[in-house]
Amino acid sequence: MSAYVSQSAINAALERMAREKEKERQEEDARRRQARLDALARERSAIGRAQEQRRRELEAQRAASLAASQARVETLRQQQAQRLAQMQQRQQQQTAAAEASTAAALASQAAAEQSKAESMAAGQAVSSSLGIISNAGGQQGKTATVSKRQRRGRGARRTTSSLSIGQTGSGSGSGSNLSI
Repeated sequence: MSAYVSQSAINAALERMAREKEKERQEEDARRRQARLDALARERSAIGRAQEQRRRELEAQRAASLAASQARVETLRQQQAQRLAQMQQRQQQQTAAAEASTAAALASQAAAEQSKAESMAAGQAVSSSLGIISNAGGQQGKTATVSKRQRRGRGARRTTSSLSIGQTGSGSGSGSNLSI
């Protein structure tokens, strides 16, 4: 039996050794798996940090793009307001120029009409003076009066004078028959 026991003890010792070896192998496999998991975790953490950095960069680019876009919009608004103000100013200037031109034309027309009226009056005065000078002939006095037309007949008007010039008498019906 001692040989048999010793065989059993050997088998038990071998089994123990095999179990210990299996346990060591499993522990080594677990360490390797943990090392791979730790490496993956570090890699994922680095990727996460890189992604977060990229997200921040993209956010900064978006904010800069938005600010540039808003600045362009504001610039365009200012340019449009400036063009509108210039158009309104030109329109006001054109309106003022048209009103001034109309006023100048009316003033010129009024001056022309006044000059024409003055010329007509001067012409009539000269014509009247020349007519008096040519028709007077020294026969009619300064205080001659023209009688009113009589309603009954169609006779010519007669002048009467208080001055006696030449052989003419100074009564009713005497004097020259002049139309001036």
